[in-house]
Amino acid sequence: MKKLVKRYIPPVLWDVLKFAHKKYKRPIKNYFKTNFKENVLISYITYPFKKGINLGHSNQAEALEIAKVFRELGYNVDIVDYYYEGNLNYDKYSVIFGFGEPLINSFYHRSHEILTIYYGTGMHVIHQNNATLKRIEEVYKKKGKWLLESGRIVDKAWSVQTSLVDNIVTLGNDEVVNSYQKYFSRKVYNIPISYYKIFDHVEILKNKNFREAKNHFLWFGSSGLIHKGLDLLLEVFKEMPDSHLHICGIIDSESKFKTSYYEELYNTKNIHTYGYQNIQSKSFKDIISKCAFIIFPSCSEGGGGSVINVMVYGLIPIVTKMASIRIKDFGIEIKKLTHKSIKESVIKATNLTEGEIKERSLKCANDTINNHSIEKFSYELKKALIDILEKKNEM
Repeated sequence: MKKLVKRYIPPVLWDVLKFAHKKYKRPIKNYFKTNFKENVLISYITYPFKKGINLGHSNQAEALEIAKVFRELGYNVDIVDYYYEGNLNYDKYSVIFGFGEPLINSFYHRSHEILTIYYGTGMHVIHQNNATLKRIEEVYKKKGKWLLESGRIVDKAWSVQTSLVDNIVTLGNDEVVNSYQKYFSRKVYNIPISYYKIFDHVEILKNKNFREAKNHFLWFGSSGLIHKGLDLLLEVFKEMPDSHLHICGIIDSESKFKTSYYEELYNTKNIHTYGYQNIQSKSFKDIISKCAFIIFPSCSEGGGGSVINVMVYGLIPIVTKMASIRIKDFGIEIKKLTHKSIKESVIKATNLTEGEIKERSLKCANDTINNHSIEKFSYELKKALIDILEKKNEM
């Protein structure tokens, strides 16, 4: 692809584009212009530091909070993209936080002891790859087609960073922690993912027709449609004409999946496919106002951000444990990642009374607001880092 693009671009313009790309990838040095004794390198994403917050993912706001927390703890903060393979001067850092190439390379190019903290934004890559490939194979057996682009395959295992680091901080629930603890002997800390709250949840719940909403379910996710269980939902809801499935996601980007499930996606009366939805739009507000449930039978997540972002409006989660959501006493667990188990969960949801759904919705919204705000994310991260740093100083 690179050779094809280069063929049709003048040499001078190509050099300009290469320079611009290299400059964009360049690490950010001392973001807050502080003058502390200690330096930290955050190996994660640089986009929000250069362009501001994009509401497409909660990691944009969380990245900024990570940097702020380290500043509060007395560190000059450098940030680098996790895929950056250029040269870095590791001599200046006492802490490296994050994942990817810069973190791994620090083990090869260090002249002193550096505290390393892996940031787990998904389940362990061994679990994730095995789980997503198993789901891809299940679809192959049904459709006779390999739809690998609808999985979430991590090509780089990056095993060094999940084995040799000093500590791990993860998002999500205990399932996420356990996926790392199988291969890691030291402590794994767990903090909550955050949400973007655009609308007034009180207004949405007050105006919702729960009698109708109890038969309406939302699937809301990003890439990896098989990984996130959409194929199973399409098969289940095709058999349940009185229950409606509303689909918000980038369906067009996975053309083979779209072709394979075209009948269910576009020619089934109780399945409504909207494609990508801006979470700030009126159309998205209308959809979440219509639904009582968010259903998400994923095989591997690290916090379940898309689910959390609608739970804040009271949509009751119907999820697998691997979706990494703490459903407490208001959600419904999908016991197994099977057609039968998903159908049983949908039936259980529709059998709830209108009063039970109202009560669970309010509990869900309040719990999400209290436990998944960006302030809560920052507080729990800071608490974990203080514990990690204090134990380091005691050694």
